[in-house]
Amino acid sequence: MKASSYRLGLICLLLYVLLIGAACAAESDEEDEDEITFRDFSLNIGDRIDLDDYQMELIEIQSLRDGLVVMRVSRVGGSLDEQRALLLDSPNNFDGGAEKGGVTITITDIFDEQSARVRLEYEQKLGTPRKRASDRPAAMPEKPELLVQKSFDRNEMHVGDEVKVTITIRNTGTGTANDIDVQDIPPLPEFTYIAGYPPKIKETLDSGQSDSAVYILNAAREGSVQIPAVVVSYADSKKNSKSNSSEPFSIIIRPKSKADLVINVEDTPPLVLDEEGLLNISISNQGSASATRIEATGEVSPSDGLEIKGLDKSFFEIPPGDAANFSASISGHKRGIYTIRLKVSYDDGDGSVIREATSRAVVLKREYKYQYLLVIIPIIIVSAWIYRRHREYKY
Repeated sequence: MKASSYRLGLICLLLYVLLIGAACAAESDEEDEDEITFRDFSLNIGDRIDLDDYQMELIEIQSLRDGLVVMRVSRVGGSLDEQRALLLDSPNNFDGGAEKGGVTITITDIFDEQSARVRLEYEQKLGTPRKRASDRPAAMPEKPELLVQKSFDRNEMHVGDEVKVTITIRNTGTGTANDIDVQDIPPLPEFTYIAGYPPKIKETLDSGQSDSAVYILNAAREGSVQIPAVVVSYADSKKNSKSNSSEPFSIIIRPKSKADLVINVEDTPPLVLDEEGLLNISISNQGSASATRIEATGEVSPSDGLEIKGLDKSFFEIPPGDAANFSASISGHKRGIYTIRLKVSYDDGDGSVIREATSRAVVLKREYKYQYLLVIIPIIIVSAWIYRRHREYKY
């Protein structure tokens, strides 16, 4: 009997231990199911996460600048349906959050205007979350993109030249650019600003639109000048700030462009009294700018004995590399050597300039044919007389 009672007690003890172990295991399994876990998902707009009867959909990237993403969280049956703007790195609880059997959603990264990384926290008992890609066609993102160009109408100029500067802004993106602000640097010391500065551009440009601004400069100091970039700032429809800039470039300002007139007066062959001749004159511009208001005047020394007609001339302009040619008629009334002095005044682009040139004219006394006879006839007479006397003495 005692042995039988002992065995019965041992069996009861074993059964008690087994029951206690099973209860502890059940409690441990229940605690595991209540444990909170998380998973990260990369979602595009329209994608959603399904967990048990929860559905969490990415609606839009509201602001890249402010880090705002809109998500819709709902439950099958309609007990929850909420659309909320979530701030980057800020946990958001739905149905009390993961700690109370609901879900907690955190935006951990925003890739661009179409996608973001989402962290989902939940109790393990809710099951395994699954990503559902959107079956809707992806909408074209409204993403403005401004291209900026700054150009001079020439990259080489002279001091005193005017140059036209053009700034062009073109929206090559897919959305409207708002609050456009062009930031051109303050006036460069190598230029004086004549008109149109600072440049003004439309504040709003739709996709495909462009706008330009033009201003005028005057080159004031010679040298190589580095033209810095123009920066344009703007915002998209969600107030996200953006900016772009033009490419810097160099221009060269050379010394002031001036006209340089060279006068060439051809010497005339000797003239006899009252004979007419031509004095050919050429005024050529060997400078880099047009000569204007050209006045040519001449004088003769000595002033009496040589007459010149057509020496005084005026020309409106002689371009660089060009020349003005003309002739003056001369006639001598008194034998001698005369000096012809030509004076040319003009505007070289920087002020009034005078150039001079000289030429020589010789007037000879007229020679008549009978003057030669007056010398020859006496010689013939003397020669005949000598010949005659020679024959008389011979006989």
